[in-house]
Amino acid sequence: MKTKLFYIPCLMALFSCGGNEQPAKIKTDADSIHQIAGIARIEPEKGLLYVYADASGCITAINALENQLVTQGTTLLTLESATDQALLEVEESKINTQGSAVTSAEKHAGSVLSELNKARTDLVLNEQLYAAKGIAEQTLKDSQAKVEKLSIDYEKLRSDIQQEKGKLQEINANIRYRKSILSDKVIKAAFDGKVLQWDVHKGDFITQGQKLGQFAPGGPLIACTEVDELFADQVHEGMKAAVFSQSSGAKMAEGTVIYVAGFLKKKSLFSDENTVEDRRVKEVKIRLSAPVGINNRVDCAIYLK
Repeated sequence: MKTKLFYIPCLMALFSCGGNEQPAKIKTDADSIHQIAGIARIEPEKGLLYVYADASGCITAINALENQLVTQGTTLLTLESATDQALLEVEESKINTQGSAVTSAEKHAGSVLSELNKARTDLVLNEQLYAAKGIAEQTLKDSQAKVEKLSIDYEKLRSDIQQEKGKLQEINANIRYRKSILSDKVIKAAFDGKVLQWDVHKGDFITQGQKLGQFAPGGPLIACTEVDELFADQVHEGMKAAVFSQSSGAKMAEGTVIYVAGFLKKKSLFSDENTVEDRRVKEVKIRLSAPVGINNRVDCAIYLK
């Protein structure tokens, strides 16, 4: 059988089943292809994340160093917050005073309500006495006027209580707001993982929404690669794969294909944006069974058989 050398104008190349697992261009029989190989990038399965600023301010401390492993909730970076802390303490100092104002208004209203209930009882009695001609009409009118006045006073005090409670709610809302501002001054890890790099330094002034660095979430690693459109239909989830060092050719880890894109697109991995290329590729993700350096560029092989 005649042997041919295949050249694929894409990220992925073809390999023979000659027993050597290292991805290298060799002569192969076109009818016995069993590997597709190419270049891949190592990433966390959850993807690489950027760390963004939730508030503006001056960096007072970078609490987690580059390449440091951290757990969820670990402080990564801290911004200057003395002014915001002082404003929070001002609002918190108002709580006790306003709480006392609410209590005082409620006690006053309770006292007036007791008087009102007694006045109502007296009015019922005076109405009975007046009907029996036991008291003068003026006495009855005075009793009615007292009930009316105390009713107005009580309703006003109820309104005052609501106003005082409203002020207390406003203070509590301000406290929550000040605490949220302070919280934004401390940037914490959203996941277990590793700080890959910082783009800022202690003493820098940053603005809200600014990108500060890159973070790698913990969990399985994947090799992201692309398969040329000529061979894309031959790759399926569950296929075995491996990644190899580009410098030594040694196998770094084995893996399994966990994702094959459902559509073709332009090349995106390791391609020159200015290059004119008509060919299309499918994105493929391989979950690895062993740790490999994140962001490493490696060779990979997908075993078709």
